[in-house]
Amino acid sequence: MVPLRQLIVIGLACGCNAFAPSPIQSTATSSSSSSRLYMSTEEKQKTGKKEGYVPKWKKKATLAEITGTAELSPEEKGLVGAVPITFQQGTGEDATLIKTSAMPGQPLKLVASQAGQYIKYGCGKGECGTCDSLCNGKYLRPCVDVVPTDLTPDPETGEYANLVIQVKGTKAKVVSSGKFFSVKSFFMGFWNNLLGMGGFVRDRRKAKKNYQDRISQEEEILRRTAEKKRKKAAEAAGKK
Repeated sequence: MVPLRQLIVIGLACGCNAFAPSPIQSTATSSSSSSRLYMSTEEKQKTGKKEGYVPKWKKKATLAEITGTAELSPEEKGLVGAVPITFQQGTGEDATLIKTSAMPGQPLKLVASQAGQYIKYGCGKGECGTCDSLCNGKYLRPCVDVVPTDLTPDPETGEYANLVIQVKGTKAKVVSSGKFFSVKSFFMGFWNNLLGMGGFVRDRRKAKKNYQDRISQEEEILRRTAEKKRKKAAEAAGKK
């Protein structure tokens, strides 16, 4: 009679062999997995985003994009002026051009706002230089400067030359919308906590040293005070 333990071992071995894939199945499985891996890699390269990427926010359409007036000319938008102005942001093929028109003496901040040109401002008083823009080889500050009033029109046509204002480009820091928890965040949190604990220990040592110095100074003051009192008491006793 075969022991029960041997029967159980034989049954497990047969079950494993029964469910084990054949060489053909294993080859097909490996090829399909490799093809899926290749397809997923190719899709990632096409999209350029991580798998499972969920953006935290989406850029909203501007009023010009909603109403379809982004491609209209300044006259069609109702911007009337004698001086044609072109706001240029960036250089080369990546440069963006926004054309408008304004009157001499009109504030450039208002002209840029009406044309839809974004300019980063700082103090708003012309002191910090955040909004510095280049115009005809000279720097101006749209927060306080106006459209030049010393421009002379063309004698033949009577029109003003196009005024090109190069504004600073704005850079937005791109942060991937990753998970709330990751391995990197875990190690960075551990490192920050370690630095914080090191700072606590350092400050505690400094505070302890300062406390000991203060206590020693107070003890010295008490000792000198008691010594003066003893001297005064001895002098008073000697006079009597």
